[in-house]
Amino acid sequence: MRYLDALDLQHVHGAELERSDEKIAKLLLLQHQPVYTLGRKTEPHHLRCTLDDLGARTGADVTRTDRGGSVTYHGPGQLTAYLLLNLRVWNLGIHEHLDRLEQVVINALTRFGIPGRRVESMTGVWTGEPPEKVCAIGVSARRWITYHGLSLNVDLDLKMFDEIVPCGLEGKGVTSMAKVLGRDINVTDVEQALVDSFAENYHAKPEIGMV
Repeated sequence: MRYLDALDLQHVHGAELERSDEKIAKLLLLQHQPVYTLGRKTEPHHLRCTLDDLGARTGADVTRTDRGGSVTYHGPGQLTAYLLLNLRVWNLGIHEHLDRLEQVVINALTRFGIPGRRVESMTGVWTGEPPEKVCAIGVSARRWITYHGLSLNVDLDLKMFDEIVPCGLEGKGVTSMAKVLGRDINVTDVEQALVDSFAENYHAKPEIGMV
């Protein structure tokens, strides 16, 4: 799915949640067509070329977004999960929401034998030594509704990250589940583990529906 189409879809579901006091959440799982997204903390030195050159050199879309964090890449082979909920109805603060998103990924990675962990002062999930980021996390909230979420690198072209300073963290590497495991792995193999982990960490019962 194109990034901007997914953003429109989030806004549709977010508007529904604004009008409801029911304790429900909307979890959107998808893969994006190649795109670089620039979060609110993106600085010029986080790009290794101009915005125009970035798109021309890679063939990917380039777009600004209102999520937290800096620049990152989304593409096929990466499982993106957008979790929309009303923080007030769920009695959650935004930082607790971020902590839970990290734990969702850590628990899901454990099911594949990958030791994921947090790194102090750096949002996301990391693995290995020295630590490399396997999952980027960036969210926003408007009228108590959370938007955006996480992007777990399952098996994608990591060379696309060479054109940027991923998440604005100079000198920090990016990895994927496939690289860590030393074998191919399909996004569909990870989806259920991620859904189960969302259900566990948000104490919710998942129901499958059409978006």
